[in-house]
Amino acid sequence: MIQEEGDTRLQCQEAADTLGAITDAGFYAYYDRPAELAGLSPNVKRASDAGIHAVQKGIHMVIRKLLKKRPQQDLNRLACNLSYLVCVDPNHPDQAYACFRLEESLYQRVVANMQRVHQDPEVARYRADVIASVEDLIAAGIDNFYTRPVEQAQISGLTRKAADLGIHTVQKGTNAVVHRLFRDMDHATLLPMAEYFETLLHSQLQTYRHRYQKASA
Repeated sequence: MIQEEGDTRLQCQEAADTLGAITDAGFYAYYDRPAELAGLSPNVKRASDAGIHAVQKGIHMVIRKLLKKRPQQDLNRLACNLSYLVCVDPNHPDQAYACFRLEESLYQRVVANMQRVHQDPEVARYRADVIASVEDLIAAGIDNFYTRPVEQAQISGLTRKAADLGIHTVQKGTNAVVHRLFRDMDHATLLPMAEYFETLLHSQLQTYRHRYQKASA
């Protein structure tokens, strides 16, 4: 929690730790768990793990660089922005999610690709569409969890330039892992991944800010 008073160095550290933990949860939900369900071959999993862990390390480095020695007003803006990205299930308020709203066109493409996986065992016919959709989901996640919060927090200068370069490298690395992971994937491997990703699409969540902060305002 960002406090109005106190040691900003400690708050920067806590903010970086929190964002790092959210990042790690995202990697588990969007990579580790699907990879487990898909039963990837040892060689493919080893190569993919190496790539994704390098990406994960890069994101942690960007987070720490970005949040080092931030003034109080930057931390306040960042906390406000992130309060819209942490969501709660109204029926199960003890369950929280890191989430963002998908543009309708991307949502429809993702759903269409999932349906295609269920209906068509010939993955070669739509493999490129699946890869493109996953890349666009990654780009949307970066836009919502990095670009917009950083812009709204008005973080600029050399710190912003270095962080932008780092996140650009991260995105390239993630896309490389996606291509490596999906380029030879057969239908039996892809199907459980599609079924799992269906569970990550939600329509009834409330943002933390809407449920708690506005109610107490």
